[in-house]
Amino acid sequence: MPTESGTGWHFARAELAQAMMATLQSGLAQSVTLASPAQMGKSEFLQRDLIAEAERSGWRVRYFACDAVSPRALQRQFVEWLADFAAGEKWLSRQLASLTGRQAPTRLTLAERLTRELAQLRDDKRKSLLLIDDADLIAMQPGGDAMLRDVMHAFGALGGRAKLVMGVTLGNETQAIPLRLQQQSAVLNLPDIGDGFVRHLVSQYQLRTQGNRDGERTFGQLSSPYEGITWGQVDEAGMLDAFNRLQRIPYYLRALIEDLVLNPQRTLAEGLQLQQARLQRHAVSALSWEDMSRLDRLLLVEIAKGAPRLYGNAFRAHLAEQTGVASVSSSQVQSSLKKLVRNRVLGSGGEGRFTIIDPHLAVALSV
Repeated sequence: MPTESGTGWHFARAELAQAMMATLQSGLAQSVTLASPAQMGKSEFLQRDLIAEAERSGWRVRYFACDAVSPRALQRQFVEWLADFAAGEKWLSRQLASLTGRQAPTRLTLAERLTRELAQLRDDKRKSLLLIDDADLIAMQPGGDAMLRDVMHAFGALGGRAKLVMGVTLGNETQAIPLRLQQQSAVLNLPDIGDGFVRHLVSQYQLRTQGNRDGERTFGQLSSPYEGITWGQVDEAGMLDAFNRLQRIPYYLRALIEDLVLNPQRTLAEGLQLQQARLQRHAVSALSWEDMSRLDRLLLVEIAKGAPRLYGNAFRAHLAEQTGVASVSSSQVQSSLKKLVRNRVLGSGGEGRFTIIDPHLAVALSV
């Protein structure tokens, strides 16, 4: 079970961090890839939990967020970050200059340069852990796969003095973890955060909404407009149900709780509806929910619920009734489906079968 602790809204996952560090310290893996869909708390776990655990264990830690860098500058800044790490380890200035391009480039590959530079790490130095978050963005760059290969090859020759943890965000398409990371690192799918996360957020809600507000520092500037308003009582059962309806995505449950704190007159049902709408909008990457036609949306709902025949007369009559038109032709259905496939909302399984690519959206529409 996750450790039910944290500072403020953060829900600490200490046991998972300890397990990952034990894997690295034992020598079972030189590198670990942590994979997760978007908004499941991967980056927060790496920044708040894994870094803290590594530093408690005496490791020197550096963190690089690929999604915080423009794609045009990603590879350059990534190499500069490695060089900065090298400078922190007091590697030879000549080799540092070579890595950052401040001297004439040699014929050595990135892997060869990194191997040479990493070899300068003194044995009496403490171990180092490098965290590369959203490393899949590097793999997607021209030559990015080769760059990851070179970095992983160089770190593999260190004899355990430095380890890699790479975060991977699984997108809306049915792509897998980059093959390079599957082949050359231990892969861990981020586990479900657990119901303890819900209990933690409910306790934070109660902390901020119960009791006498007079003089309470937390709501100091908000006390006047909120005077006389009684905050709604949110219980664990209601929030557990909401969490499940939000497809157990931590981002949206925390947003729901924060919204209820800041809008005390809003009911849980109203707040949940708002977050479900946000989830649906964000889940469709290449085509927003607002950009879809009424027919597009109806087809998605019916596909999510397992409609067997999308071109049948009875089904098209149902679509016509729901859209308020006299009739819906087979060509209209076909055109809508092609648009949804082209924009990566639907995947085609052949023989007239379609699946919604984003699993969160699929479950939300099936309710």
